[in-house]
Amino acid sequence: MRKSTRQPRVPLQLIDGELRIGGFLNARLFNLLEAIERIGSINRAARDVGLSYKGAWEMIERANNLSPRLLIETATGGREGGGTKLTVTGRKLLDLFTKLQEEHRLFLERLNHDVADDAELLIWLRRLFMKASARNQWFGTVNDVDVGAVNAEVYVQLKGGTQLVATVTKESVTSLGLAKGKEVLALVKAPLVMIVADLEGYRLSARNQLAGTITHLQKGAVNAEVVIGLPGGDSVAATITNQSVESLGLATGMPATAIFKAGAVILGVTN
Repeated sequence: MRKSTRQPRVPLQLIDGELRIGGFLNARLFNLLEAIERIGSINRAARDVGLSYKGAWEMIERANNLSPRLLIETATGGREGGGTKLTVTGRKLLDLFTKLQEEHRLFLERLNHDVADDAELLIWLRRLFMKASARNQWFGTVNDVDVGAVNAEVYVQLKGGTQLVATVTKESVTSLGLAKGKEVLALVKAPLVMIVADLEGYRLSARNQLAGTITHLQKGAVNAEVVIGLPGGDSVAATITNQSVESLGLATGMPATAIFKAGAVILGVTN
């Protein structure tokens, strides 16, 4: 019978964690202890694990203070000038951590397998790992893609039904795999968002006009942050001058519209 050559599925490392004993004894200390036992010198062991000699000694001294017995001992003299090695207590502690570390690894592996099997939870955790500097970040679904000669307009619907329009290049449509039903991350910097208190009687060229209610207004020395709550729980933040806040008479609880151009929207996708 032919053995299967298919490799087991390795889950995404979305859940991770550091193992500590007593809230302080962590992998850095035990890597140092292992190196001391292997090399026989604190100075060289410190370099081996990327620590300074002073930093290594401070780490060991603190661990020694917490231990009922010394963790390392230094022998002087001899043909090779002596050396440093772990005491019996130090070796026992290192063995304990090694065993716990393996159990910890298996525990995280099981958790990550469980997450990989739960599609909804996997999507949520992936979102947590996305980082960007833009103040406004929304997840939505592509409704339509209108490809022109050079650029394309991508219509994205947020969870509350609000629709965004983003202008991207044709190359971006291809490289990001943008198509109807694709989940995307839309980003807009707060300074690119304008606030209008009353649109009645006006028509604007900006494609994105998101109406809602001001939920937060925080003034700074020069500028203010205005947050407008949108249907479905999303919100949009704008950075405008304090003078604009005064002239528009903005206050929490009043209706307002956030306006920004389609070219101000950056789209991203998860791998």
